[in-house]
Amino acid sequence: MKIKVGDKLDEIELPDINGNMFKSSSTKGKRVLLTFYRIAGCSFCNLRLMEFKKKSDEFGKDFVHIGIFHSPTDNLNRTMKKHGELPFKILADEHFKYFSKYKVERSMGKVFLAMLFKSHKIFPAIFKGFIPMPIKGFFDIAVTDVFINEKGIVVDVFYAKKDSVDHFPFEKVRAFSQGI
Repeated sequence: MKIKVGDKLDEIELPDINGNMFKSSSTKGKRVLLTFYRIAGCSFCNLRLMEFKKKSDEFGKDFVHIGIFHSPTDNLNRTMKKHGELPFKILADEHFKYFSKYKVERSMGKVFLAMLFKSHKIFPAIFKGFIPMPIKGFFDIAVTDVFINEKGIVVDVFYAKKDSVDHFPFEKVRAFSQGI
């Protein structure tokens, strides 16, 4: 099923980068940005995480970002260590369970458009070593962002439209995190 406004998502239970099981129910009472990213080494995805880490003090105190990657835990752990300590949850959906369940799109066309029109933006991530090699997961995932309110209800959802790295803008995430 595609996620839509008004949905209450079933429990998401996945390992974090250290192999500890994380349950989405642990975020009850908080505003959540749930993002279905691509693969661990994705330069675009890691650029987004770099931005979120750098600006994490701009998020509201009752805000949680959960990033789900289609990668094995060990690969995700190795990649995320390059960021240092992250102020959000990064989870491994190695078997594509939740990507499939919530109909996260796979599109080589959207990957091509991202590479064509946005590749110049990823140099900071590439310089820090975020290169999608080896590829362990589906490279053609078109990211999806979901805002979930304190009651666990989806209040906005954004399936990538133009290209595979099409997200909610940072300012929209910041405003949501602060309850604005």
